[in-house]
Amino acid sequence: MTTTDPYRLDGFAGSTDPARQDAPREGLTRDRFVRTVLWLVLVISTVGNMVASYSAASTGVHLVCGGVTALCVTALVVRHLRGRR
Repeated sequence: MTTTDPYRLDGFAGSTDPARQDAPREGLTRDRFVRTVLWLVLVISTVGNMVASYSAASTGVHLVCGGVTALCVTALVVRHLRGRR
C-alpha cells in the first residue's frame, strides 16, 4: 500500500514529473484581482469608519467611509450573483 506524504511539495512550475507539467496553473485572473481589491477597500473603509467614530471626526468623513463601504458591498454582491448564473 502506497501512502502519500502530506508535506511533500510537488506540482510546482519546475516539476520534473511529466504528468504534472501539463496541469493547468491557477494564476491571478482579472476577476480574482478585482474581488481582492474590493475586499481590501471594504476592510479599509470599515476600519476608517470605526476610527472616525472613536476620534469624533466630522460627519463628512463618516459619510465618505459609509458610502465607500456600501459601494463595495453592493459590487461584491452583484459580482457574486452574476457569477452564479
